[in-house]
Amino acid sequence: MSKTTIGFIGTGRIARALISGLVCDSGNEISGFDKDPAAMEAVRDEFGIALRTSMKEVARAADIIILAVKPYQVKEVLDELQENLTAEHLLISVAAGITSEFIRTHSGEDMRVVRVMPNTPSFVGEGMTAISGGECATGDDVAKAKKIFNAVGRVLVLDEPLMDAATAVSGSGAAYMFHIIASMAEGGVQCGLSGEDAVALSAQTMLGAAKMVLESEKSLEDLIKDVTTPGGTTEAGLKRMDAHNVRQAMIDTVRAAAERSIELKQ
Repeated sequence: MSKTTIGFIGTGRIARALISGLVCDSGNEISGFDKDPAAMEAVRDEFGIALRTSMKEVARAADIIILAVKPYQVKEVLDELQENLTAEHLLISVAAGITSEFIRTHSGEDMRVVRVMPNTPSFVGEGMTAISGGECATGDDVAKAKKIFNAVGRVLVLDEPLMDAATAVSGSGAAYMFHIIASMAEGGVQCGLSGEDAVALSAQTMLGAAKMVLESEKSLEDLIKDVTTPGGTTEAGLKRMDAHNVRQAMIDTVRAAAERSIELKQ
């Protein structure tokens, strides 16, 4: 059976998270290039992938090229990479706010592009990745992208116009969850817990609650009711959240992130 040849352009945090999942599959042949030699050497030492000396070498070695660079770097990378791309290549981009149309404009109008938005929990195999196929991408291309990102968590296929919303909810969402855990833990400390114990209680509670949401057939409203005894401690806490309009604050947080994702396209 032929190997899946995957080349990374950029070997930063998201690339390393993906590589950590992909190297476990012997059917993958992985290489990478980064303009920072130290970053490349660190990835090689940690995961044993092959290093390339240029983007051109990545294109020669890989059928699937993952653009794991910052949004402002995408045009520069594509301008340098364009003459080395062929109809055999599949481009997968993790750059927030960069559309598949933009990528095709700077790489080739017939280029097959899949746009993805992973998140940092991919580092622990619990990532949530939204995927959207560009105009020229085939069902097989989307399936290949799903297989790659399934290595580090769950995958959801969306229409591209919904990618800004997905970026706001899951792409940025881990930071919101960290913020909530930190706030819960601080409350625990103020009530007498040690910092370490408060973080452990808060983080595991969030993990367990998320697992229940994903695995239970109950609605979120019913799950809340199951924990809430009239006149009890949970009800007292929820009333304080309502008094501070926490729900609306989180809605506004997601909307702000989505608006910024749209701005990045400009």
